[in-house]
Amino acid sequence: MFLASFGALLAGAQNGAQTVLPDPLDSSYPAVITPTRLVQSLADVPASVTIISAETIERFSIRSIPEALRLVPGMSVIQATGPEYQISYHGTNTLSPRRMNVLIDGISVYRPAFSEVIWSQLPVAIEDVERIEVTRGPNSASYGPNSMLTVINIITKNPNDVPIGFAAGTAGTDGVRDLTARLGLRLGDTALRVTVGTSRDRGFDTLTQDAAGHDSIRNDHLSVRSQSRLGERSTLALQASVARGTAQIPFIDNFQQTYPDRRFEDIYAGARWTTQLAANHELSLRIDHARQSSRQPWTTCLPTVALLPEMFALWRANPTYADTIIKGGVPSGGTPGDDALAVAAIGAIQALGAGALAPRCGRANQDVVQRRLDLEVQDTFVFSDQLRVVAGLGLRRQGGESQTFLGGEQTSSVRWLFGNVEYRPTGHLTLNLGGYAERNSLSPSTFSPRAAANLRLAPGHTLRVVFSNGTRSPDIQEQRTNWSYRFDGMTPPLHGSTTTLFYQSRTGPGNLTSERIRSREVGYLLNAQSLGLLLDVRVFDDHLSSLISERTNLAGLVPTNAGSVRLTGAELQLTLRMPSGWNGYANYAYLDNRDATDILERTQWSRHSGAVGLSREFADGWEAAIAYAGQSGDGHQQSAYGRTDLSLSRAFSGNGTRWRATFGLQRLDSPTTAYSVGSAEALESRRSNRLAAFLRLGVTVP
Repeated sequence: MFLASFGALLAGAQNGAQTVLPDPLDSSYPAVITPTRLVQSLADVPASVTIISAETIERFSIRSIPEALRLVPGMSVIQATGPEYQISYHGTNTLSPRRMNVLIDGISVYRPAFSEVIWSQLPVAIEDVERIEVTRGPNSASYGPNSMLTVINIITKNPNDVPIGFAAGTAGTDGVRDLTARLGLRLGDTALRVTVGTSRDRGFDTLTQDAAGHDSIRNDHLSVRSQSRLGERSTLALQASVARGTAQIPFIDNFQQTYPDRRFEDIYAGARWTTQLAANHELSLRIDHARQSSRQPWTTCLPTVALLPEMFALWRANPTYADTIIKGGVPSGGTPGDDALAVAAIGAIQALGAGALAPRCGRANQDVVQRRLDLEVQDTFVFSDQLRVVAGLGLRRQGGESQTFLGGEQTSSVRWLFGNVEYRPTGHLTLNLGGYAERNSLSPSTFSPRAAANLRLAPGHTLRVVFSNGTRSPDIQEQRTNWSYRFDGMTPPLHGSTTTLFYQSRTGPGNLTSERIRSREVGYLLNAQSLGLLLDVRVFDDHLSSLISERTNLAGLVPTNAGSVRLTGAELQLTLRMPSGWNGYANYAYLDNRDATDILERTQWSRHSGAVGLSREFADGWEAAIAYAGQSGDGHQQSAYGRTDLSLSRAFSGNGTRWRATFGLQRLDSPTTAYSVGSAEALESRRSNRLAAFLRLGVTVP
């Protein structure tokens, strides 16, 4: 049993620490790896976990990662525009859903300079996804800050398991066009998987900020993953991916003359070397690099008064003075220095006369390049059938470069230690104790602990109690922003120059600390194998404090750690698999958002949310599925959401190939999505038709 336990652990590591094999200690439960970095059955893991399998994705014709996440209890998914998703576990602040970590085969796609995940730019085809593991609750104890609310681990298909060839295409209403092609190769002791694809979507038909609905998205992506055996004891996993395309952006400023479309190129690369030092001892070394680049220029015409250098200097000293002058008033109550700058600004305006209000046109941009380099060592030791330990340390160098947001380049460094101990004093009790210590050059050091006990009350019945703390470090833009808009190619020139700065600007406070969460959870897991039923129920009480709640913009408030909110509720998830060909799932979440100190912490949450799906396999390869997902939309300025999906598929073979054709229909409860951006009025995105349809055809060459 001891060697079998380590064998399963090693097998997971050899597949890039992402391929999950059945846990030999209890093969009646699904096994996961994300919560503790150890292969564990759901009955032993110190968290509630949602598993979305490739089979579920295909059976219910799920087109994208955001759509798949609607199957997660408590996950709030808002599509604000075609390329913009606001996704957060338990919601809270819709302006910055930045309190969760997203991994693709262990490589984080979390953007370090701006604490964001751009879902429409993920470099992964939905057909390449083997499973998605979502740890519902803080997982900072395993992955550190930014895993404050949840970790979403997207695990792609192992190169050893893919067929020689695969291709699929989807065409649908709203301009949906998807193409994917994958090649699987065996080169000696190396298995290789290469996938190319493109995804296009026209987005909404009308937007509050643009009646023409300028919000389409195009994402062309390439991913390569290999798995190599290096002798009897070692393996090497390599992966690289790139996503490139254009996201149409409808609006940035009231005076824009062209659309500020974003052209992006995101590159990820990683390597993991794993070696078995002894029968019960494994060591792995991981190195990852990411470069995320976007170019976002546009032409705008602004009143000359907003482009005067004297106004820029006055805003830096006293924003209220500058805004008073812009509105035609005379400022007062400031320092002598403020008064002197105001006199200079008023003099410059008077010298222009009526020309102070004349427009001057030029180019502005929100170009950004973000980089991250990670190095991590992980050591796993199996002492006995009762005791397993995983520990490690790492180093990260990260930064961002943007003349607009950062005034150039800003970097930071991070060092960390982590560990988790799994101890089974009896066959009925599993204890997990873990923690993650981090030193970040942007903010004070943090430590995130977790303790959990899983008690097997009877066969198929497990009680789980979890205590955990988590954090989110302030990002570079929050802490060190040097935000100003440079105006290039200005016509007519101002004082003989074609370059100037917009008068508003912002600098970072530099003294922010980490956001914090204290979480308590009680869960119950039922595994009724004879019925094909797996049920997970949890109740939770989360206290979030030191939150950076303020809206981040030029004219907004200075960010502070003054925010807090309490989230309490209950969640239920159920999966059903029957030999008669029926398969299904259901989830429900009840959430109470209380004691929020800032209205922004109540802009994305639903008291009631859930999803249900049922499928049936018939003879001759036919399969039908129906699903519904919805949320009550109780957040400030947030609308309710609901969608029904119907699909009919047929699988067939011919000439040594396997085919699958799917026709699907979708119906929205409402064609309008309303969401908050922290302003007096909500923004709305609207489709002209509540119905949508698609046709998909896929072929596999074994």
